[in-house]
Amino acid sequence: CDINSRGHTQWFYFRVTNTSKNLKVKFNMLNLAKNDSLYNHGMKVLVWSQKEYEKTGTGWFRAGYDISYYPNNIKRESSLVSKTYFTFSFTYKFPYEDDTVYFAYFYPYTYSQLMEELDAIESDDRRSKYVFRKTLCRTLAGNSCDYITITSDNLNTWKQRKGVVITARVHPGESNGSWMMKGVIDMLTGHSREARMLR
Repeated sequence: CDINSRGHTQWFYFRVTNTSKNLKVKFNMLNLAKNDSLYNHGMKVLVWSQKEYEKTGTGWFRAGYDISYYPNNIKRESSLVSKTYFTFSFTYKFPYEDDTVYFAYFYPYTYSQLMEELDAIESDDRRSKYVFRKTLCRTLAGNSCDYITITSDNLNTWKQRKGVVITARVHPGESNGSWMMKGVIDMLTGHSREARMLR
């Protein structure tokens, strides 16, 4: 987890390389902020292994054992909810030698995926008629932060139509919001009668 966070830390996505076969590693994340976690209710860590993917075609899967989430003794500054941080702990046994393994809270949706998705929409003759993409601002890293407008291709009716603003991924680690937004965009730019009505 990000040690420079100001307290709303819960999400993670990291990589381990140069693994040793059958090596068991215990991971501890010490600065999590929520009082409870789905890990206390049976959820496992999301894992992606390069060797497993090459061997079986398996992408992301849930794994890990000795999973626990509990308060620790690291004091939190100015927190109204809890006076300490929480530790998330899990153990993973690496099944392959010299593997690259990713661990995540939820299925990642990267900035590159977003740009590829938006580029694909713009290059699609049918979908691009309904989608207008502009840059809202630049991030601190200099990346383009785009917004899109999805509407009828009849520009004369724009001013008469009501608008709806839909946002996703308010916090950087909430990749599930990006997946939900992908579904919304796919639906609104699709062929269905509902999509035509909503545009």
